[in-house]
Amino acid sequence: MSDFSRWPSVLVRLARGDTGLMKALNALRRAIRRGTLDDVAAVVGAMGAAERRAVGEQMPALLKAVRKEYRWIDRDQASRLLLAGAGTISGPAAAAAWVCRAELRSWGGPQAETAARTVAKVLKVRSPEWRADFTRRVAERMDGRRRDEPDTLLWHLVDRLARDAGDGPPPGEAYLLGWLMWGPPPGATDGDPFLEALVPRLFEADLVGERLRRELTANPPQRTRLADLVRLAGEGRLGREALLDGCLGRMLRGGRDGDLRWFAALHDRLEPTVSEAEARLRDHLRLLPTAPVSVAEMAFRQVQRVDEASALDGASFAEVAEALLFRPEKRLVRAALTWLNKTARTRDRVDATLQAVTAAFAVEDLVLRERAVKIAVRHAPKASEQARDAVRAAAADLPADLRVLVAECCGPVDAAPAGPPPVPAPPPFVPQPRPAPITSPAELAEEVNAVLAGYAEHPLPVLERLLAGITEQARHDADATRRALKTVVPEWARDYPNAAHGGGWVNTFSAVLQAVSAVLFPEHRSAAPGDAAREAFLHGREIFAEYYSDPLPSRFISWRVHAAVHAIGRAPTLLATPTEANGQIDPDVLVHRMALLERAGFEPDESDLEQALLRIPREIDPGAVARARALASPAAKTLAERLAAGALPDPVVTCSARTLPRPGRFSAPPYGHRDLPTARVLPSIVMPEDASPITTRLCRLPVHDEWTCIPAGHIRGDITSWPFLFPSHREVAAAHLLPFLPDWTESRHGQGAALLSLAEADGPTGPATAHALAYGLAARHKQERSAAVDALLVLSARAHLPAAELGAAVPALLAMGEIKLNRVVDALTDAATAGAHADVWTIVRTALPDLLPAPGRRPATGLADLVALGARTAETTRARASIPALAALASRGGTSRLAREAARLHTLLTT
Repeated sequence: MSDFSRWPSVLVRLARGDTGLMKALNALRRAIRRGTLDDVAAVVGAMGAAERRAVGEQMPALLKAVRKEYRWIDRDQASRLLLAGAGTISGPAAAAAWVCRAELRSWGGPQAETAARTVAKVLKVRSPEWRADFTRRVAERMDGRRRDEPDTLLWHLVDRLARDAGDGPPPGEAYLLGWLMWGPPPGATDGDPFLEALVPRLFEADLVGERLRRELTANPPQRTRLADLVRLAGEGRLGREALLDGCLGRMLRGGRDGDLRWFAALHDRLEPTVSEAEARLRDHLRLLPTAPVSVAEMAFRQVQRVDEASALDGASFAEVAEALLFRPEKRLVRAALTWLNKTARTRDRVDATLQAVTAAFAVEDLVLRERAVKIAVRHAPKASEQARDAVRAAAADLPADLRVLVAECCGPVDAAPAGPPPVPAPPPFVPQPRPAPITSPAELAEEVNAVLAGYAEHPLPVLERLLAGITEQARHDADATRRALKTVVPEWARDYPNAAHGGGWVNTFSAVLQAVSAVLFPEHRSAAPGDAAREAFLHGREIFAEYYSDPLPSRFISWRVHAAVHAIGRAPTLLATPTEANGQIDPDVLVHRMALLERAGFEPDESDLEQALLRIPREIDPGAVARARALASPAAKTLAERLAAGALPDPVVTCSARTLPRPGRFSAPPYGHRDLPTARVLPSIVMPEDASPITTRLCRLPVHDEWTCIPAGHIRGDITSWPFLFPSHREVAAAHLLPFLPDWTESRHGQGAALLSLAEADGPTGPATAHALAYGLAARHKQERSAAVDALLVLSARAHLPAAELGAAVPALLAMGEIKLNRVVDALTDAATAGAHADVWTIVRTALPDLLPAPGRRPATGLADLVALGARTAETTRARASIPALAALASRGGTSRLAREAARLHTLLTT
């Protein structure tokens, strides 16, 4: 049998009666199956124009045939298919769409460059106009935001075609970013004919600075794009003026510090002359108020150079002082005060300096405030009466000791009238809106398509809502549901492993695809409802394993997904789908679902029933209990008993610092093994007597030496979903999160989102929630830390925040080396700024006795800031307290910032 006999029937019909075309098709198929890129190029090159056009029209059918035969297309087959389509498809738009297919370009490195070179060689038979149109379309389809390999091939192809055409570099940010990554390496750009055209575009593309910021720490530093630009500017190949203007223009457009730091460094490395800085003074002044710190420091250096050469005019001086003294960064305020003090008399602007320096009288930092006062006192004798009056007026809000300093040189200072300031409150808690059920096959198809369009993980409520929608729509109108889903499901879904066939963890993408496959391909459904997943949860040998084992909450989620997929086509609904955003279920809705299942003669899976019982709210309408008792199925009787008794009684959760039996080892590829700390704060849970065996198993935590097997870094499953398992018992969810949080403070694993879900749940809080919050507030990444602050504010607004326990957790974890105090202080400062002054003061007051150093001991980094935050919140809440450790530190005196902040706080609390 010839190779041709295995091609789609449409190709067979096309080739009948045309022996030449049949030979060409067979040769192309053999080259795609077992040949090389050169073999495919040779076959395509030997075709006539009519043969190429005929084959090109059927390339989608050819791709489908190869995919059906091999199921998965490997890299080599993909490259050969891409080349065949590029060489045969007639229109430039269709050819560009073909080479941009994700499944045909999913590789990088040398293979991408080789493939691009071969494709460009095959395309030489096309007209110049065709190649230009094709190049433009491919360049437009590239996504410059991606760093991964698939766009490597597209960039090399576009680059090769553009250089062969000799018309200059293609437009667009994606090509420029590709040139930075895959173009001539630093040091070899001199001979690049695209250089002059691409350099000005560096200052126009938003992502350039983010891509190049690693150059600032490159070793050796001369092998960078930045060093290349400086060298070429020095040699006269590039214009200095254009580079300086480009840097300033990009920085004036704004952005994050990481996006602009590279441009600030390039500006500095170009070493502008005084005349060049003076010509751009207006731009530097515009950067001072709001630019990121690195940019503002660069601009301030240039302003100082201009001022040294020729004194700034009065308006520019006032603009500089106002911009810097109102910045939140201490080092910028400190630098501005130093400059004001230094130039007050040398530039003959004492009055202007006094007017400016009074802005720093209101800063939170006590050291900076004292420095500003001392500058005013120093220069007041040379100032006019009007300037001294301004200092006296601004000093009214200063503490008494600083008012005395001002009065000695400027005259009596009247203190501002005291009155009880209103105590701020955190923003009120507004529950998220209820998740709307999916009500039609069209809506279901749209939601499924949004998940299948990417591999991103989604929270558990998103997955549960989709599984419920698939189950209900497939039961309500099976034919319409199949028709709608066929439009969004990929062709290879029929061969995708069904969820009911295995017991492993499944992500959102695979779970939804398996559920859709159960609707479209019912012959693939298994007779067993995920027995492997059930067995893995109920009888798994270990609670934690080295790396790839699933913690019990993840195993339970997997079991429920398997059971839900098995129920599609059999059950009218799923029992445990949340009706509230925090994961709880309205009891009336729960009873209604149970009635639907009973009428359909379907007994819910025990995982579905157990999850539903765990999601019962803490307050239950008696009417729902009566309606549940009217049902007769075994599951309905279990539900009625739980509704009558109320939500599961709260398990007892405790936390204690424990010394592990032996140093644990865990695997964290690619970083290898490292020892687990021998001491950790570990939770324990004591379940109520009437808890079911499944709930008891779900709530189980390691005991004794099982703690030495806690995996670090990654675990299978999404921990942000765990609070949705226990929406009425947040302390249980916090206890399950707690073992994983210590190793995640330096990375991003969604711990901030998990804490926010925890805060929006219900139930009492205690030590587990407090310790989990402490880890979140100490997260390295701002995004995770901000989410932890949001969680603190939600708990504070709901009067659920365990503030005292959080205050005790911070010094305990700090002593164990688990967290960094300065990060916690930054997060608490944000919470206080948002209005949680009272709770933040409680946290600080509880933490201080264990944090203040004994004589001769070095204080923790950030402790002075914590004491200052305590003074701020104590003053706002008009707190009074006796803290012996604080009194002892204040009595020792000293000139350090910690000593002065401690004395200030002690005075506030005791007078």
